[in-house]
Parts: sequence; structure tokens; C-alpha cells
Amino acid sequence: MLIDLRSAVILLSLVGIILMGSLTIYSVTSIDIYYFLRFLAINIFAIVLVTLFFYQINLNRILSFGWLFFLGNILLVLSVEIIGKEVNGAQRWLDFGFLSLQPTEFMKIAYPLFAIQYLRFYSFQFNPFRSYFLLGTLFLSSIPIIIQPDLGTGLVYILSGLMLLFICGLDRRYFIGMGAFAILFSPIIYNFGLTNYQKGRIISWFSSDQTLSEKWNILQSEISIGSGGIVGEGFLNSKQNEFNFLPEADTDFIFSIYAEQFGFIGVFFIFLLLAIFIVFTTLFSMTEKRLTDDLSPYYLGTYFTLVIGFSFLLNILMVSGLIPVVGLPLPFFTKGGSSLLCFSIMLGLIFSSRGFLR
Repeated sequence: MLIDLRSAVILLSLVGIILMGSLTIYSVTSIDIYYFLRFLAINIFAIVLVTLFFYQINLNRILSFGWLFFLGNILLVLSVEIIGKEVNGAQRWLDFGFLSLQPTEFMKIAYPLFAIQYLRFYSFQFNPFRSYFLLGTLFLSSIPIIIQPDLGTGLVYILSGLMLLFICGLDRRYFIGMGAFAILFSPIIYNFGLTNYQKGRIISWFSSDQTLSEKWNILQSEISIGSGGIVGEGFLNSKQNEFNFLPEADTDFIFSIYAEQFGFIGVFFIFLLLAIFIVFTTLFSMTEKRLTDDLSPYYLGTYFTLVIGFSFLLNILMVSGLIPVVGLPLPFFTKGGSSLLCFSIMLGLIFSSRGFLR
């Protein structure tokens, strides 16, 4: 097993992101060093184990069952309505005792496996029927997610699926048409397709005339980020976390705690590591693309790389108040089994698709 310089840089950037994420989770949940060492060992072990497992599986074998993974995941999402576990008023999790999983997270893996399996059969050539079929499948499969209700995850799932189809070569006219449709019918969607809670999230983002309780989360998040300054308050010195001002500090808003502790320099460091990961894996992908006639690994690896970067971007925009709060995990930072498992699977498939370490 040989590791070239490019692979080494990618792996080191990932190690840096995972280590900073683990440090931040530790700073939020405990000040016991032994807890941190146990958590770090379990976290890294889980990521490495899941990544290596999917790295070793033949990618063609995984793709051959793409439709089965997709159908099975939809059934899991539907089963949440019957046997799901309710957390903070939302019933989105399946409780397996030792682990609670959110099936909607894995739709971002299941749909691309199905779509690429389907397109590979036709040599990635689109026609009107195939285009409408894949778009219809994407939007129909998002309905069970949205009605949970989990509008944020549903929208991210749709955007991720559209990004996959764009990568695979879907005609741009479809995207222009969908954009025009969304704009024209947005009033109808808002009035009849959203719950009062979802409408409140949107109104609170557009309007400055809010009660303190309505803007509390984002207000405390912005205070946390702003108080970090250039160099930060220092590791374990988050006042927002210490006095429990910031809700969901170990999940949706964990980046705010990171920014408070490590400041602008720490944020720039994470952006740099993420940019290295995306750029180098993309360059690696372009090289691999020229060496094979089968474009499936290229499309799949590129998609998962961009999804990780896209998830970072959306979470940071959310906690900064630049987009409405929709409850999105930050890869390798957010404390949660579903998020960790989902992004670890993506890493395994990225490495497998691009022949890393071979």
C-alpha cells in the first residue's frame, strides 16, 4: 500500500478537520481529559472502520444494488412515522438501543447510487424521459422527508440530488425551468405547503421585528462568533457554552463555539483544510477520469466531495444568520451517530472511487 504526496495531503487535511471537530465537541460536552481521550478514540475508530469498510467493497458491486439501497432507505424514512423516536418534538430517528439513526441523512447516499446505476446503463446519456424520470424520483422521494416535518433536510436532499444530475450532464434548461417554477409558485408553496413553524423560521430571518425568544438561537450564535475576534477566547473558554446561552451547542450550532474559542484564525484554518480536501480530491478525480472509460467512480466521488463541502457551507451560513435556521449537521463536528456514519460512508466511497492508497 503506497501513499503518494497528493493522497497524503488529502488524508492530513481530513485528520486536521476531524481532530478540530473532536476538540470542539469535547469542549462543549465535558472538561474531563479521560472523557476526551475515550471520545476521540471512539470517534476516530468509527470513522476509520466505516471508511475502510466501504473503501474495500468493490464499487461496481455497490452500484449494482443502488436501486435496492434507495428503496430500502425510503422504507426506513417511512417507518419513522410508525416506530420512530421523538427528540425535541420531532420524530425523525430510529432507536436501535446503542445508536439512534436519522434515515433521512442517508438519502444523500442512496439516491446517487440509484441515479448513477440507472445512468450507467445508458452510458450517461440523457433524453427527456430519463431526465424527467430522475427528477421525478428525486422530488417524490423528498416528500416523506418534508412531511416529517424536516424541511431543511428535504431541501438539502433536493439540492444535493440536483447537484448530482448537473455533474452527470443534465441539460441546463431543466435547471432554468425549475428555478422559474420555484419563483413563480413560491407564494403558493409558502401559503399551502409550509407549517406555521416553518413559516415562522422564514419570517424571523427576513424580519427584524421579532421577540427575544424567536431570535434567541441565532442571536446567541452571532454573539458567540463575534466574541471570538481574531485569535479567539481560547480552548475551553467559551462563555456561551459555559453559561448555556447557546442552545444545541453540540449539534447544529457547534461551529459557533469553535469560532468563539479559536477566532478568525481558527475559522480560516478550517476553511484552508476544507479547501485542500476539495481541490486535491478534485484534481485526483480529473486524473482518474482520464484513465478509465467508466465515469461512475468520477461522478460518485465528485458528488460526495462536493456534498461534504456544501454541508460545511450551509451550516456556517446558517449559524452566521445568512440563511434561515434549518438544522443541518456540520461534517465531523456535529455530535451525532447519523452524521458521523453518513459522512464516513461518503469518505469510503470517495477513496474507493478514486483509487486512493492502491
